[in-house]
Amino acid sequence: MMFRSWNRILPCAILLYILPACKNESASQANPVDTTLAVSPGAKQELILLNQHYGDDSLQTMDIYLPAGRSPRRTHLMVFVHGGGWLGGDKSDFTVACEGLLRNTTFSPAFAYVNINYRLVKDGKNKFPAAEEDLVAAMNYMYAHADSFLVSPSSALIGASAGAHLTTLIAYKHNEQKHIKCVVSNWGPYDLARMYKEGSSGVPELMQLVLGATPAENPEIYAVSSPATYVSSDSPPTFLVHGKLDTLVRIAQGMELDSALSKHKIDHVFYTFDGYHGYSSEQVANDAADKMFNFIAKYTK
Repeated sequence: MMFRSWNRILPCAILLYILPACKNESASQANPVDTTLAVSPGAKQELILLNQHYGDDSLQTMDIYLPAGRSPRRTHLMVFVHGGGWLGGDKSDFTVACEGLLRNTTFSPAFAYVNINYRLVKDGKNKFPAAEEDLVAAMNYMYAHADSFLVSPSSALIGASAGAHLTTLIAYKHNEQKHIKCVVSNWGPYDLARMYKEGSSGVPELMQLVLGATPAENPEIYAVSSPATYVSSDSPPTFLVHGKLDTLVRIAQGMELDSALSKHKIDHVFYTFDGYHGYSSEQVANDAADKMFNFIAKYTK
């Protein structure tokens, strides 16, 4: 499945962008962990909490990167969601990027980083809305533990491909507490019925596998699983990225969401480039990363 081959494009772009300022020191703590460890006097030390469970399934885990000098007043959450066509991928795709951001003084202690795994469709199990439910549970876990981690629950979400679909779905559909301040979405699908109809070879079969039906058989599951359904005047600011030549998730998906956000007067950026399902060059990746991080900083002050 082509979705899987592009999993590392966005993490590599982030790493290239932050690499010059990265440091080498590290401090990690593997699962299981008592979250009270995060509350050190003044939170002077960074802390990495790996494989924290937010549910009972082995895939319902997250890695949490807490910067030194964090505080609820100034440290917000930057949440990463991997891609992989809802069938594959892993939070490890973003591990190096999260570690680099943690030790980059441009970003720390302004942000803590959360890197989420979710249940994947396999052997007929974990069809939608399983992944959606997992993202909701993971975010609620972070909101509930924000005080003990000495961070703010105010969040910026970043996703790529299937992860972009999930981050926008959560941001538009499940933001009742208004903790999600902005979302960055890289080459994501936003209208799944349209994705089924206009996708390249293999995409209709993928959508049927993930959603358990065709749009004709179950139009409701396609509608309720599509971020475009939930765009409203309450939607958070959005940074969209899409390749003009993308044949896997066609740019029409980004154009549709861009129009919906404009209709509802939502602050947003629609960043396009001459390329396919991933950044076309290091120059484009650096330019996009610069703009997306400035966008996040603007809305998480």
